[in-house]
Amino acid sequence: MSTSTCISIRRILSGAIIALAFAGVSFAAQGKKVATVTIAPTPEQYAVDPQPLTVSQCAQCHTGPFQNLKTGGGKHQFSCQGCHNVFHAYSPRKGNYDAIMPKCSSCHEMTPHGPKITDCSVCHSNPHEPKKITATAQLANFCFDCHGTVRNQLAQFPSKHTKVACTTCHTSHGFKPTCFTCHKPHAAGQTVPMCLQCHPVHQPKQIVFATNAPTSTCNTCHAAIVTKLAKGTSKHKGLTCVTCHKDKHRYVPQCADCHGKPHNAAFHDKFPRCLSCHIDVHDLPVMKKSPSK
Repeated sequence: MSTSTCISIRRILSGAIIALAFAGVSFAAQGKKVATVTIAPTPEQYAVDPQPLTVSQCAQCHTGPFQNLKTGGGKHQFSCQGCHNVFHAYSPRKGNYDAIMPKCSSCHEMTPHGPKITDCSVCHSNPHEPKKITATAQLANFCFDCHGTVRNQLAQFPSKHTKVACTTCHTSHGFKPTCFTCHKPHAAGQTVPMCLQCHPVHQPKQIVFATNAPTSTCNTCHAAIVTKLAKGTSKHKGLTCVTCHKDKHRYVPQCADCHGKPHNAAFHDKFPRCLSCHIDVHDLPVMKKSPSK
């Protein structure tokens, strides 16, 4: 060992002895036994029972569980002692982790989700964040036990949504993805609420137009018709698509729905089909007044 290393060790030991001396611990001469400790007892510190730690005091060391409870604790946002009755008793030698950790069954009935789903930790992987439920393969097998209405909609109205697993979109329980994760918007500035006005999520092909759906939404697929209507000169030009096609997608209204029978009975008997004369509802012929003489 080098001389400098020996000197450093002596300094460290000397400092430790001095500190102990100030604390009331005395030492005999070199080679003698160490003297008895002379620290005076302070029984007044033990005269009262300590108060339980507050949540914020626990959080000073357990920052992770505190943040989990803060953001996703749900009904678990109560005092730590509500679950943890034993503190700092874990011993790797004893392997007593399971023995000292609280059990779900202490507060919750054994089968809150029915007899099929009994392993709480499969879905609720973090007890300090119980609202964050992982969409595991096991959970996906039981989605329809609770969501029977969704199953019926997917089966009754087949679409591409019928062919994908629930966890494809719902990556965690209760999570509702944005439509734009998979789909492009029909028009610039379109929002998810605008999508849902027309497309029910679990039966997206059953399109029901919202009364305020803008014509720009229809323009994505029907640009030629929208352009023709915009260039026309009839009163139809000022209407939105849903004014006439108001019930559902591909619904073709009858002229009489809005116009009734504007001509005399004999005329309608002779020409029962309005489009025999009016040709194209999106580009109606407009009667022009004769120039004044």
